[in-house]
Amino acid sequence: MNIHNKNSLLLSFAGGVLIIISGTSGAIAVLDVLADALTAAFGLSIVFTFEAVMGYLAIMTILAGIVAIIGGLVLTTDRVWLGRVILLGAIAASVLGLMITMVQLLMAGTLVMGITLQLQQSLGWVGAIIAFVARIIADQKPLVSPTT
Repeated sequence: MNIHNKNSLLLSFAGGVLIIISGTSGAIAVLDVLADALTAAFGLSIVFTFEAVMGYLAIMTILAGIVAIIGGLVLTTDRVWLGRVILLGAIAASVLGLMITMVQLLMAGTLVMGITLQLQQSLGWVGAIIAFVARIIADQKPLVSPTT
């Protein structure tokens, strides 16, 4: 059985899984790093707001990983352009979540990332890059070759 855009499907699946792992581990790692610094600087109420924002970012990143996998599945149909658009949206959402996490670290004055946060960020960026490569190599060939 020959699947159309099989390599793109595998790459988008791998990228989506890495993005999901990044989203699930990211909120926990950032909260541990910043909770004490934010409590000392601004009080306890800002920590609750920060935890809510980080939870939403984690959910957004997890959903971006799921959407990247769905985009890879759509690439195997005859609607390759739709799969490419879906992958682009997933990549944009995951990169946005990763960048906002880095900005929040800078705003809190925590310029040194711990090893768990570095791992989380690395997995997210690698996942986004792999999904982008899957989008690039998705060819727009027809599913069935015309016979002459």
